[in-house]
Amino acid sequence: MPKTKQFDETEVLTKAKEVFCEKGYNGTSMDDLVQATGLSRSSIYDTFGDKHGLFMKSLNYYRCTQQGDMEKQCTRSDSPKKNIRAIFDYYIKDILADKGGKGCLLINASMELSAVDKDVMAIFQSNMEDIEQVLSALIKEGQSKGEIPKKFSPKALSRHLFNSLAGLRVTGMNRPDADVLREIAKISLSMLDE
Repeated sequence: MPKTKQFDETEVLTKAKEVFCEKGYNGTSMDDLVQATGLSRSSIYDTFGDKHGLFMKSLNYYRCTQQGDMEKQCTRSDSPKKNIRAIFDYYIKDILADKGGKGCLLINASMELSAVDKDVMAIFQSNMEDIEQVLSALIKEGQSKGEIPKKFSPKALSRHLFNSLAGLRVTGMNRPDADVLREIAKISLSMLDE
């Protein structure tokens, strides 16, 4: 009779994500994952294939969670400009809540592995495109309502804002200062006022 899973996969992915975020992919051993998840090596291999399989599942789970949390910010107001500001506020709060300075798993994985792992690069690029699409839709709506000037195309502005959000994540790992992060956001968001 086949064995049934005796664990919560979401909980395992969350615990694995924490280890990968803290130690990086290359710095994480199978022993680290066994200890963090409470699973045996054979359970990890049977369920996820190998360390890379568990990493990719964790990365995708993290991406979906972050995307969902960001998209919630887009419904806070009838004003597209205010919703974009809410996204930046959400990122800053998330960065400041990261007391261990582990950073964003997507950014960390991209910096560590994009040059050597096509799967990681594909997830990061897909995430970037998804966020840019959300921002572009808000900008387009803001421009049609007259809240955001039409000096730049929605695509160009969304790329600039994504770059600023990614930069906030990197800066926040190394300098988690609320005033610094808010100042960066303020200047980036000023593009919506010109």
